[in-house]
Amino acid sequence: MEFKANMLTKDGKKMMYLIYLGVNKDCEDYEAVWSDLKRKMSIISEPIIPVNWDLFDDNGKVCTKEDGLFYAKTFETGMGFVSGILKIHEIRSNLEFCNFYNGDAYRTNPKRYDAEDSLRITKQLVKKYRPDEIW
Repeated sequence: MEFKANMLTKDGKKMMYLIYLGVNKDCEDYEAVWSDLKRKMSIISEPIIPVNWDLFDDNGKVCTKEDGLFYAKTFETGMGFVSGILKIHEIRSNLEFCNFYNGDAYRTNPKRYDAEDSLRITKQLVKKYRPDEIW
C-alpha cells in the first residue's frame, strides 16, 4: 500500500510524519531486530507510536494500518529515529525497507523535505564511502 505524507486521521488531522519499517522475514534475528526497534522507539522523549487507526487519503478513501507503520509527533523525532537506526549495522542490514514520509500538507514551506526511501539512500552512501561493509 502506498502512503501519502499528508494522509488524514479519523478526526481530519493531517498525518505529517509517518515511518514505514519492514524487517526482512528471512533474517535469523527477525524478532530481536523488531524488539530492538520498538525499544528504541519507546525510549525517545516523544515516543514514536504504532499507527493503529485507519488513515484516509485526500479523496476520503480509507487505508487500513500496516504493522510496520509508525507516527512521530515532530519532524526532528522522526528523522532522528530513522537516521539513528540506519547508523546501526545490525539493524540496517536486516531492514527490508525504511521509508520516512514527511510532507508539507499546505505547501507553505518551500524547503520542505520529502524522504521516501531512507534505506536505499543509506545503502548508496555506505557503498560509496565504506565499500568494505557487508550487508
